[in-house]
Amino acid sequence: RVCLLAGLVLFFYLEHQIGTGMKAKGIENLDYIVVLGCQVKGTKPSKALKDRLDTAKEYMQANPETIAVLSGGQGKMEEISEAECMRRYLEKAGISRERLILEQRSTTTRQNLRYSRRYMDYRHDEIGIITNNFHVFRGVAIGRKCGFQNIYPIPSRYRSWRLLIYIPREILAIIKDKIVGNL
Repeated sequence: RVCLLAGLVLFFYLEHQIGTGMKAKGIENLDYIVVLGCQVKGTKPSKALKDRLDTAKEYMQANPETIAVLSGGQGKMEEISEAECMRRYLEKAGISRERLILEQRSTTTRQNLRYSRRYMDYRHDEIGIITNNFHVFRGVAIGRKCGFQNIYPIPSRYRSWRLLIYIPREILAIIKDKIVGNL
């Protein structure tokens, strides 16, 4: 009974943290944003990645000095890297190529953030993490573990029945990342 109660308390605590992250408001005029990669279908962004890119586009249009690090490698079923897909999408949306930095080696959130560090002064610059709302808590927590000092969540809205699957999966991913030392 104690283990069941502890499990339930942990579940609801993490669900609260995810929910708080989902409602976060990004701050203006960040030095950099890191857009975390997500599945590419051929050469086109998946729905989840498109949501992230639309958030990045809006942020960059409102904050013309901010530079974006587009972080994501090429998966097995992807014709191009996630970073290249993001660059193409944002350029079509009118964002200048000079404001876009590609990080094309990463395949996990931890790698996204570790590999993106080399493009900025991650200990002093103000950096936003753009990812889907259900993933923003874990993304920022991993960023802090990777040494980012001034890191801010910028959640992109994800509206789908799949949230019923993604939130419990995210809770399990948080627990796994804590166990393996990513958080």
